Amino acid sequence: MDVTALGPARRASFEKAVELLARDPYTELSRPVGVGGQGREIRLTSQIVAEYTVSRGRLLLVVLRIFDDADILLVEDWHSLVVSA
Repeated sequence: MDVTALGPARRASFEKAVELLARDPYTELSRPVGVGGQGREIRLTSQIVAEYTVSRGRLLLVVLRIFDDADILLVEDWHSLVVSA
């Protein structure tokens, strides 16, 4: 799946998240990845993770990982998990 295949609501959320990231690419929610610390990673939405870099004042999205619930091998029911003390 690529970003052009997102439905209207998911696409709007993605675009808003990128807009916020462009304003502050070093937000505390992002973390450095790779060697040299120039690459960063952030979870843009609950289903989209981005790896990016900032170069010459421009935000460059390098990798987008888009998760789709339709392709999960094992669906976990988090509500049924019981934690015992």
